[in-house]
Amino acid sequence: MSTSRLLSRYYSFFACGDAVGKATEFMTPQDISERFGHIRTMPDISKSITHGDLPQYAVTDDTEQNLWLLRRYLEDRDVTVENTVDELLKWIDGTGAVEKHYIGPSSLKALQGIKNGEDPSIAGINGTTCGGIMRVPAAVFASRILNKDLDRCICNALMCTHNNSIALESAFAYAYALSYALDNAGNCTTDALLSKALEGCTKGMAKAPWISAGATLEQRLQHIRSLNIASWKEDRFKAFLYGVLGTGLPSYETSSSVFALLIYTDDPVRTMFLASELGGDTDTIGALACSLSGIRNLEASLPEDIEKPVLEYNRIMEYLR
Repeated sequence: MSTSRLLSRYYSFFACGDAVGKATEFMTPQDISERFGHIRTMPDISKSITHGDLPQYAVTDDTEQNLWLLRRYLEDRDVTVENTVDELLKWIDGTGAVEKHYIGPSSLKALQGIKNGEDPSIAGINGTTCGGIMRVPAAVFASRILNKDLDRCICNALMCTHNNSIALESAFAYAYALSYALDNAGNCTTDALLSKALEGCTKGMAKAPWISAGATLEQRLQHIRSLNIASWKEDRFKAFLYGVLGTGLPSYETSSSVFALLIYTDDPVRTMFLASELGGDTDTIGALACSLSGIRNLEASLPEDIEKPVLEYNRIMEYLR
């Protein structure tokens, strides 16, 4: 499959995982169960505790940042710290991201600090959330299309807001796994994918200005790998992700839940719906896991009643031309 087709497929699955997951974002599993039951179609956004005011088929910052950044990288023919900062600031102003609570206070502070003259390598040292791994796909695709060094692209895309070992470890892990999956689309084993993710963990740590005291994705992946989670019932699996691994904003929680989903099932549609039932940062987990699963499994297709309105409402393909 050509790079352009893989790109379109990836972001179709990404956008749908994002749009489906947003209705349950930052809700508890109990709240989700009581309000939505088992999710097997686009959730009714009016039942959402956190995003009931958003349009039914709208995506969130996860998809928006990726598309805005990728478009800018391809226009500039490079991924730099400068064009990342400039485009994120344009995205904030152009989409009302602050008003929609689509950007966290630490990232906003870092970007505004750089705008006012702060050193970009310093501005992002405290950003440990999943905002880094969330937008790393844009760096991966830009590096492939433009034939640029992947490691450099990842670092330049994250430095301004997530320049620390916690964020870089998860971002590199996902980026390496995605890059491998793109090279082996439709023929990517779980073991090989995890091996590439672990390689990325090591590289991300090495790229950090220093090693922070904190949990690591590498240790979590090694632990997940030792368990036979693929044989578990869904309720046990979801409880493990929410209560043990965590499904919140820290990078190592989001990323470990993403990889656990990829181990649990190779069906991207099932992945999308499972992610929406987890609780916590369901849209980011759903977007990252569903899209990577969609590259691993080229036989799968998204439900038309979800894919068509999500792609059309958000004009996804216009960004990818």
